[in-house]
Amino acid sequence: MSKKIFGLVMLLAMLYFLGWPVSAEAQAKKPKIYISVDMEGIAHVVNAQTAAGQFDYERGRRLMTAEVNAAIEGFLAAGASEIVVSDSHGNAQNIIPEDLNEKAFLIRSFPRPLLQMEGIDSSFDGAVFIGYHPKEGTPEANLSHTIWGTKFAEIRVNGKPMSEALFNAAVAGHFGVPVIMVCGDQHVVKEAQENFGPVETVMTKESLGFLSAKSAHPKIIQAEIRQKAERAVQRLKEMKPYMVAKPVVLEITFKNIFDAETTAYLPWVKRIEGKTIRVEFKDMLEANRFITALFAINNRT
Repeated sequence: MSKKIFGLVMLLAMLYFLGWPVSAEAQAKKPKIYISVDMEGIAHVVNAQTAAGQFDYERGRRLMTAEVNAAIEGFLAAGASEIVVSDSHGNAQNIIPEDLNEKAFLIRSFPRPLLQMEGIDSSFDGAVFIGYHPKEGTPEANLSHTIWGTKFAEIRVNGKPMSEALFNAAVAGHFGVPVIMVCGDQHVVKEAQENFGPVETVMTKESLGFLSAKSAHPKIIQAEIRQKAERAVQRLKEMKPYMVAKPVVLEITFKNIFDAETTAYLPWVKRIEGKTIRVEFKDMLEANRFITALFAINNRT
């Protein structure tokens, strides 16, 4: 073998073991992660931390941003190629942009078509829920509600009562994207484990009542989120999408009878009880957009 050929063989061997050339297909396999983040399920957010003007709101924003950053660090450590964060609480302008990990993209503000799941599509490998809370009416559940706390008493999809986690997981499932990690109180963790299969979970607080909870130190919670986030990406192949049957039958029970009455003025909306309406949609995206429209029209300033 000539010296030139020997040198070329050695060079190719070295490049092979270093992982070059890398095909476009191999590059595409790096995970892409979607994060929907709410605020009521963040550790130590228990009462006066959820809205601008409350004395402790700025602390709530910092804690929320820190838990998201912890997850991002874990995802990046596991090789994630792109991370999109959807601020999904209140006016959707809670995460402090300049404090967010600079490698993540941030979706802010309402209205937007898919509400808490804006930006999700089939290009993502996993969806993550941070700061999530139990559904309306859950006993001893800190800050529990379902999407629209002042209006909605219950939301059902195909007859099943839905929390925000279940509803949004079904939206992700429409695109074939599994929920891979959920962070919230003990009720949220239990629901995730019962419905999403081998999902990673972090219990950020133990709810004691509607306005009280017990949490470990924020740094301890954040360290666990980082660890579980990294593991969630490593276990992606085990995760399966949460999907609901089509067509989707959406039922909303309002807290006020007037809201059911006026929503039923729409010709495709059926009022099945005094405070309850029913609408049939072809899929979860249509159902989500309907709720978004109700929410946006009634909250227009």
